[in-house]
Amino acid sequence: MLQDIVDELLEQTGASRVTIRLDMPGQVFPVAAEALEEGTRSIAGDASIDLRASATFKYLEREQRNLIQEDCAAGEFPAPPELIEFYGVKAQMLAPLVRDDRLAGILSVHFAPATRVWTSDDVAALDAAAARVTSELQSEP
Repeated sequence: MLQDIVDELLEQTGASRVTIRLDMPGQVFPVAAEALEEGTRSIAGDASIDLRASATFKYLEREQRNLIQEDCAAGEFPAPPELIEFYGVKAQMLAPLVRDDRLAGILSVHFAPATRVWTSDDVAALDAAAARVTSELQSEP
């Protein structure tokens, strides 16, 4: 089910990469599902990014609302440097996946070719996908 969600969101947004990261015991939000545009490097299995220390993670954890970034290197909540340097992400949309009032996961939409102005349709697709993932998480014991 999660794979279907990221595949659909990749197609709907024309993104480079879509991931779902879930909080797991003993791990820091590993990638649970990933969809990639042809030629885009996978981020799954890379634990080198200190997500908890990043401004974007702290924002999602505190605010529990979307973070839409047209330029990942600019603004009050810059993306982790590794995401920009090693994976070439220039723009992203992040949706918190909340369960029992805590951050249980992150839905990420990355765009690598250039900075990008995300449309209202892009954000609506993100919101719909996040709702589907959250519904899946709520149904788990």
